[in-house]
Amino acid sequence: MKTQYTSLVKIKKQHLDKMELSVASCNETIHIIKQKIKDSYNELASLEIPQGGDFSLFRQMQLLKTQISDEIGFNKYNLQMAESALMKAMQQLKTANIEHEKFKYLETTEIEKVLKAQKIKEEKDLDEVALMIFNRKNSTNGNP
Repeated sequence: MKTQYTSLVKIKKQHLDKMELSVASCNETIHIIKQKIKDSYNELASLEIPQGGDFSLFRQMQLLKTQISDEIGFNKYNLQMAESALMKAMQQLKTANIEHEKFKYLETTEIEKVLKAQKIKEEKDLDEVALMIFNRKNSTNGNP
């Protein structure tokens, strides 16, 4: 049964689904960034400082360590941003869920009102039919 709220409920449901996808996307991004940080730490731990050779080889290793450390710092910053975006997305999801539930409730209430009015009308119609039948029976029984 359609009501004045049916289209709004549908729109709110679409918005709610969009917010759920946004939260899932943020969680996936956070997972990917955490994996990058973990991989960078593993790469940093696996580096071996050269024991011999010229200074340029040692310098290259130091530059590589610096680059990996910078990458870790960059990814940690990205992780903070992604977690902030996740919090914002979760708040939007909560708001969207409340809005959806509110309009769903209004739609349900409206449907209940319509059904109740239909039931009352049917009862009146049945009472009227019963009264007509009763009157017809009485009028035929009273006039032989």
